[in-house]
Amino acid sequence: MPDNYGGEMSNGNDEVAAAPTVVEIADLERLAAGIIRAQGNRFIKELLRSSNITVGATKDELEANVKAMIAAGDLRLGDVDAWLREVEGWGNQHVYLYRISSTLLRQLTVPQMRQSAVDARVDHLWDAPTVLAFPDKRELTSISFNDSVLRLVWQEASPGWTRVEEKDIHKQEGLDTYEFRAWRMVERRAVTRFEAQLDLGLAGLFIPNPIQGDEHRLVIAEAKRVIAQLMNLSLLERNQLDISVVSRNMDQRKVPDRLTANPKVKTQRSRLSAKADYVEFAANSKDIPYWEEDAIHGVGRSVRDLQLAEFQGTGGVYVFQPGSGPDDLDRALLVQLYGSDDRIKLWAQMTAREVWTILSELSGYA
Repeated sequence: MPDNYGGEMSNGNDEVAAAPTVVEIADLERLAAGIIRAQGNRFIKELLRSSNITVGATKDELEANVKAMIAAGDLRLGDVDAWLREVEGWGNQHVYLYRISSTLLRQLTVPQMRQSAVDARVDHLWDAPTVLAFPDKRELTSISFNDSVLRLVWQEASPGWTRVEEKDIHKQEGLDTYEFRAWRMVERRAVTRFEAQLDLGLAGLFIPNPIQGDEHRLVIAEAKRVIAQLMNLSLLERNQLDISVVSRNMDQRKVPDRLTANPKVKTQRSRLSAKADYVEFAANSKDIPYWEEDAIHGVGRSVRDLQLAEFQGTGGVYVFQPGSGPDDLDRALLVQLYGSDDRIKLWAQMTAREVWTILSELSGYA
């Protein structure tokens, strides 16, 4: 922690801890206000409960409780930083997924990555703190390599406005009526990242939503330019997951015999193409897979049994199911696959653990 967050206080156990300074309190209050307005309630509650903060019935009550804890020194910048690493910039994004080959794995060592950062003149970003680093334009803000995970983080402040009707003002002047419509500025924070999970043998490029068209392509190009300075980009791209194969296999492996009562993945919609033609399966409800209907199940099974190799998965929508195991999800999450550009779309805000659980499952169908 920088020196301007210094000061000391006793915690009653003869241990000395740094007391929050005016600078830290001001930074944290501003950060907390933006988080409360922008993050989903599910994730805010996780932070507050882990810090023993009363949640509150409304976001205004929640913000007041947070400010009180900040002033008392019971919620610190480090607490929020650790929490944000798990929940900010995960989900609501596009993902490009890669397998890490044995050749590339030998290159991904801490000494080699640090030297590559020096050669690329970005070594000043090694282990740089990111909690307050949100520039007006997207830029690389941190590189780290800890616990067998290489991380590159790009950040950008993206303020927006949200309508607040209860703050509207109506004014009568003579025969004229005026209405002043209120909007509240919300501090949105966009995170782009590249992460190589060596233990999983997977790497992902994560682009926040919404980014479309030319902007999307420019963000990918910039990320790959930096990645290429640190490792062999061609080795990475050579092992990008073919999503058309993943989509086809994940769908069709669930169809044949329906032996699993509660499969990890339920197909809501799937399109399989063969040359210029295609066949599409879809369910009217996300609660059941399309192959629960016997007639549709029979058609799907015939595709698998007769000519599956002739088909590619154009894409599909899949619901990843919760389970009871320690490594399972604890809620249903919607994922869409696009075979045309090998893209994965995560449709909900998630935690880092949820994202990598889903990506690991997907990789098994490549």
